[in-house]
Amino acid sequence: MKEGNAMETRDLIRWLLKEGGPVIRYRSMCELEGSRTLSGDEAQLDTLLWTEKTRWLLEQMDLFGPITHVDNRVFNSLHGMKPTCLENVIPRLLERGLRAGITSFDEKMERFRQYVDNPLVHRALEKPESASVEEGRALFIATVMASYFLRGGYEYDEIIQFVMHRMELLSRLAAEKNYDIHMSDAELVRLPKKWAGKPIIRPEMVPSSGTKPLPLIHDLFAFAYLPAVFLKNQNRHQLEDIVAYVTDERYRAFPPGYGYIWPESNRRVCYACGWNLDLPYLGSENPYQQRKIVQYMELLAHFPAARKSPWFQKRMQILETYQTERGTYCFPSPYLVEKKAGYYVGGAYMGLEDNRRNPKTLELESTFRMLLIKKQIA
Repeated sequence: MKEGNAMETRDLIRWLLKEGGPVIRYRSMCELEGSRTLSGDEAQLDTLLWTEKTRWLLEQMDLFGPITHVDNRVFNSLHGMKPTCLENVIPRLLERGLRAGITSFDEKMERFRQYVDNPLVHRALEKPESASVEEGRALFIATVMASYFLRGGYEYDEIIQFVMHRMELLSRLAAEKNYDIHMSDAELVRLPKKWAGKPIIRPEMVPSSGTKPLPLIHDLFAFAYLPAVFLKNQNRHQLEDIVAYVTDERYRAFPPGYGYIWPESNRRVCYACGWNLDLPYLGSENPYQQRKIVQYMELLAHFPAARKSPWFQKRMQILETYQTERGTYCFPSPYLVEKKAGYYVGGAYMGLEDNRRNPKTLELESTFRMLLIKKQIA
């Protein structure tokens, strides 16, 4: 616990600006200091953009063209554990502080508007009950990309319309407080034997093609960064219902990814689903569970209803126990990892400092993350 002469918030920000690497310095200046514009100081931005990792990630964005179809090859290039998958490339750039107003990033993000606004997505939204596997995949990609656009501060009309449409759809199930999401044995008589015993999601609740879909964690990221100006009273109630649904103990009993999808358009196949808000259990020593804690705390801190949940309040108390005597924070190392491969939403890329061997790295990253969470709460 901190002593009486420990650093206060303003002192901690100065310490981050002095001791941090390019990412922490830039993000602290833009997101914590409060005296600068979001574009930040040009010299600090130039330093950030010229780091090896930033340049490599920006280069990866150039490898993706427009979506005309979503077969296995296309889908696996966008979604997966590889660090080169678009699903992992863009959020890592967002973690490094890139956002709207940075010209080199703006130019690359512009081309991905089509990933949200295309015929495959339109058909999946208009007739979800008859969406093909390809259209469901396109809708999943659109949900992922929409979250990145809003998190980056891009308020394109088609992105806002898509996110608001998703909010309305997700609120249907949430308002009903229906946690019976899996098909019964009687409904699964035609299920191929090799998939027997698997939890099969009810068709109307499939996240990417249901008429009352379950929320993806990417939906929550989009809602977290949706500017309040777009929320009317009805939308606020919808969002409150969705947040209450995913923080309920009954939701936490769902299997990872909700289970499996058995598409009506092709009864010969069965697909693993994902991604739900799989909140880590208290005291878990599973590294995969541990590395999601801080990421999910940052996400849920955006929602007043989530901040009141027992899960959030207890985790906040635990994070406070990692405050050092001088007022900084130093979380256990599994909380903030930078893996060579993995899913971003699985906490695989939480590193902000490029020098992972610096003994101060964990303290710098923990302090920045904690101040960010506290700022959002305030």
